[in-house]
Amino acid sequence: MVSIDRFQVMKEPELKILKHWFEDEDTRRRMDGMLPLDVWYARVNKDEDDTVMMAYDGQLPAGMVVMEFGEKRAYIGLIVNPLYRLQGYGKQILQKLLSDPGFNGVREWAACIEEDNRISLACFQAAGFTLEDTEPDEDGFLTLLLRT
Repeated sequence: MVSIDRFQVMKEPELKILKHWFEDEDTRRRMDGMLPLDVWYARVNKDEDDTVMMAYDGQLPAGMVVMEFGEKRAYIGLIVNPLYRLQGYGKQILQKLLSDPGFNGVREWAACIEEDNRISLACFQAAGFTLEDTEPDEDGFLTLLLRT
């Protein structure tokens, strides 16, 4: 059964987990802006507006969420452990995270997803996000919003 029982702020040793996930061709292709991971992690770890959390199902890392908090909205990105894809983990991670009382102050969440990434689009829509516009931006991304 799909279950996310905890989130924890990502620590540097967990980069080894992400590096393993990036061996998956789809993860690497879709999230290549995070490469090299150690440079990405050093940048987001220093930025007080960014938060990176690992989602766990027991002791198993089920996913990683990166959030960037702005004045009007918070942007959210998600990577599901390639071994757990298409099992409901993405939706569960989003629902549990977005209902966390620590994020009650966020009034609008946004996710920017490539137009052809149907699995990710469906995941965010199943968690309550809706398309801001039916046409992708100039980079091929659709923006999905969740107003709380």
